[in-house]
Amino acid sequence: QPSSSSSTLPPHPLRLERTRTNMRSTLPLSLFIHISSISGAFSFNRPSFVTSKPGHLGRRSSTDNLQRMFLSGDGSENQEEQPPTLTNIGKVEMTEIISHVDNGTGDKNYVVIDVRGVEEIMMGTGTMSEKVQVLPLPQITMMAAFDMDEKSFEAQFNFPKPNAEDTLVFTCKMGGRSQQAAQLAATSGYKTIINYTGGADDWFGGE
Repeated sequence: QPSSSSSTLPPHPLRLERTRTNMRSTLPLSLFIHISSISGAFSFNRPSFVTSKPGHLGRRSSTDNLQRMFLSGDGSENQEEQPPTLTNIGKVEMTEIISHVDNGTGDKNYVVIDVRGVEEIMMGTGTMSEKVQVLPLPQITMMAAFDMDEKSFEAQFNFPKPNAEDTLVFTCKMGGRSQQAAQLAATSGYKTIINYTGGADDWFGGE
């Protein structure tokens, strides 16, 4: 007489093999998706520059044609966010900017910042103009100057904090420190940045 109690049959070997195969194909895919999503987030948050070569500032800026859009984490274009533009200029363009700053002319609000040390400037060449602001690079880095609120910034550095819409123009001795300052300003959200690559050596060194 057959027993009425039920018993569980062991899984068929072919079914086990299919299960293992599905697990092997599914796990790498889910891992790839997870890693890709993380990589996309990192790409979105990484600061990037759109650069342009020196050109006459009276003409339409070549950076207008070099604007590129950030890609969001899912790969779609985000038209509201634009990367900062960094333009490297020489003495001719810097002379034009200083003229605009001194005379209050031009269609851009330039804020020229010398990032050399205070003593270095006083014992050396001085600034290019009385309207050039002095903000040494070590203070920008150690105090996170461009992330300070407006009141604290002005109390600390004795000039108003630049607005997000201003065009920041950095200069130093030879262009190295001003390049670093430009990168820090971009990280803090400033969009239009200019670096005078020649610096004081070029400006005060004659023709």
